[in-house]
Parts: sequence; C-alpha cells; structure tokens
Amino acid sequence: MAKTITINNCKNCGNNIEDVNFCSNCGAKKITKRITFKNLITEISEVYLNVDNTFVNTIKDLTTKPHIVIDGYINGVRKKYLNVASYFLLSVTLAAILTFIKERGFDIPSDSERFDESSKIVQLFIEVTKKFPTLGYFVLIPFYAIISRFIFRKYKKYNFTEHIVINSYLTSHLTILTFIPYIITFILGDYIEESSFVFLLIQFIYATFLFKNLYLISYKKVIVKGFIGWFLIVLITTGVIILAALTSKFLKEYGLIN
Repeated sequence: MAKTITINNCKNCGNNIEDVNFCSNCGAKKITKRITFKNLITEISEVYLNVDNTFVNTIKDLTTKPHIVIDGYINGVRKKYLNVASYFLLSVTLAAILTFIKERGFDIPSDSERFDESSKIVQLFIEVTKKFPTLGYFVLIPFYAIISRFIFRKYKKYNFTEHIVINSYLTSHLTILTFIPYIITFILGDYIEESSFVFLLIQFIYATFLFKNLYLISYKKVIVKGFIGWFLIVLITTGVIILAALTSKFLKEYGLIN
C-alpha cells in the first residue's frame, strides 16, 4: 500500500494546492503521507515537545514572566501563546486526572469526607465539583475575578472580563504547574496539611508576582491587597455556608426536604 497520497485540492476548503505545501486560502498544511504509527508519534512530538511551539512557550513564559503572556493576550497577542480557553481546558483535564489518581490510585479520601454531618452543603459542593471539575472552575473563576477587580478597582487598567482572563490563566497555570508535585506527594505518602500549606504558599507567591507586574506597583501594596482579597473570600464563603445551613435547617423544619 502506497505511503503517500496525491493531493490537488485542500481538504478543508477545496482551494487548489497542487504545487504548494500550505493552502493560500485557509492556511491548512498539505498532508501527503498516510497515517502510520511513526508519523503519528512524530506529529504529537512536534506539537507538544518542540521547543518552538506555543504549548512549551506558554508554560515556560507563564512561569517566568506571566504578566507578559497575560497582558499580551489581553492586548491582542494571540498566536505566540496558547489561548486562554485551550489552556483552561488542559488544566481542567489535568485536575480531573489528578482527582482520579488521588482517590483510585492512592486511596486518599475525597475532601468531602473530612466534613461532618453538619456540613452537608459543603459536601455537596465538593462532590459536584469533583465529579464535574469544569463546573467548579466556571463557578470559582468569575468569583475570583470579582474579588481581584474590586481590590484593584482604583487602577482602572483591566475590566471585569479581562480579570476573568487573568484569573483563568492564573488558576490554570497553577493547576498545571503543581500536577507533578502533587503526584510526588501521593507517592511519598505525604499528602498532609503541611503539603497543602506549601502549595497554598506557592500559589500566593505566584499570584503576588503576577499582579505586582501587571499593575506595576510595589510588593507591599500587592500583599496588602492580597490579604484583603483573601479576607473577602473567607468572609463571603463563610456567609454563603451559614446562609445555606440556615436555609437547609428551615426547609427541614417545615418538611420541605429530608
């Protein structure tokens, strides 16, 4: 069976590409090789392991200069780095894999099992977001965007939607960046509160570095605003839990729920 095929017209748009390697109309690459295991592996390697590709550049630059990537994306740089939606979906996939490995591979209890009977609402939220991690991400990122937009409101540099982009990249990158370290803690049998604190500290340092450079303000101001944001998150979360608990109690008393 022939390993190459003759292509005269673009398979995507029908434009004539007999004498060229790329379609002048839609930009698609002219594919003349049949699919084999070897060239499939080669294509995957080119996409994910090539030092010049957007995937590697995005991870590398989001680690060392996240403000350049995010501010560039907001201001129109869309080819150099992986777009926010693709990066977000990648992080959601890794989060789901991490949850599966944690509970099935290492038999580590889910977070919901740490709460007693009086915290049914918290258990429900954790279980739902565990089974549908995308839902949890969609719920939390706009919430984070509201907080960050509020605490940096006087600078008026980014609008609410742009804060969604900032927090999407931030949350996604931290998920991707800590994927392997989390698995290592599982292997070492060290998934304890101290490990969680270390990861939270890493997240705080990274977020501080990001917002400091996005807004070009001092670390002192960012840290103060970060603590304000953290306080607001705790306050609002506590309020929601209390309200949910009171609502649940009220509905039970009147027999509306079991």
